[in-house]
Amino acid sequence: MERGEEIRLMAYQIWEDEGRPEGRDLDHWLRAEAIWQGRQRQELLADPFAPLARPAKVRKRSGRPKARPARAKAM
Repeated sequence: MERGEEIRLMAYQIWEDEGRPEGRDLDHWLRAEAIWQGRQRQELLADPFAPLARPAKVRKRSGRPKARPARAKAM
């Protein structure tokens, strides 16, 4: 499920839990977004091997460049 869809569903649940008050949609959205972000942080902390938790290592190249094969001359 996409981020926006998850937040929308959480905001809707908050709205229902509060008795469906009018005019509080932004408050509900921001609370749901904060909850979503907190869950994302917890997932990253729980899985240290997650792709976002640790950047990929860059391999160092050796000092000498590789020899290129000679090109055939066109006639």
